[in-house]
Amino acid sequence: MYVSVRDFTVIWVGYEDLVKGLRDLGLNRYEMYVNKTLTQDTYEDMGHIVKLGFNLRNTRERKEFLDFSKNTGIKPCAILLENDFSSENLEDELNYIKKATQLADEIGVEVIRINSHMQIRKEKTIEEYGKHFVEVMKYLLRETKDSNVAYAVENHGYVSNDERFLDYVFKEINDERVGLTLDTGNFYWYGYPLSRVHRLIEKYAKLVRHTHLKNLKYPLAKRERQRPPGEDFPQVGVPLYEGDIDLRRVVLVLRKAGYTGDLTIEDESLGKYGREERKAVLKKDVEFIKRLMAET
Repeated sequence: MYVSVRDFTVIWVGYEDLVKGLRDLGLNRYEMYVNKTLTQDTYEDMGHIVKLGFNLRNTRERKEFLDFSKNTGIKPCAILLENDFSSENLEDELNYIKKATQLADEIGVEVIRINSHMQIRKEKTIEEYGKHFVEVMKYLLRETKDSNVAYAVENHGYVSNDERFLDYVFKEINDERVGLTLDTGNFYWYGYPLSRVHRLIEKYAKLVRHTHLKNLKYPLAKRERQRPPGEDFPQVGVPLYEGDIDLRRVVLVLRKAGYTGDLTIEDESLGKYGREERKAVLKKDVEFIKRLMAET
């Protein structure tokens, strides 16, 4: 395993560019956001907008990117897509993923992080969302049958954090190219009690293809209580080294499951701090995860 960080996070905390930020953090791997046009664009998350990305539309631009990676010694651990299978224009979402898959193959990225359904309709059940996701993913697997890229759905939002959804999806697909982007904070955000969060991480450890590391801290009385999704968020977001989720235990579980990939930092508490404080917190996050890896 190795430590990485989202490109968004590097720029959000105030670094001038990705290379300078990663070097200051002592890292050489990052998760790369790719938009639908495969071009540079602004990216919004947690209420912040930053300029991100590379132009990756054609062979020349992709060669330039590969040269950049070789010359700087930094490379993406995964591609992050902001797809949505609940979009009214599903064909557009599928084309987005297919284009990104071809791109990943060409630049040597092995994992693409995907969403499931981000717009919730009350008339739909979790079972219906699961069936639709399986149908869509089986289509994508057929369409990209010559690719080695894995699709890692994140436990994210109101659908793919649901244990019933994940159980159904992985049972019905059962393909090495479909796995999980494990977000360590999102099960807790969803409202699962802390002990169940750890059980779920252990349950799905063998399916993990990519990670987002974050942490939350609830009052003691709420930690083992089933809560509504998103309760007290983002106020409960804390640095990785301060939260309720035992990331040492998480690293050990992943190691025992045979996971050798990234541990990508996605600290969503950084908005609580000033610009220079953010860098200091992020550096402490990096050192904390490196220490956990060394100790486990």
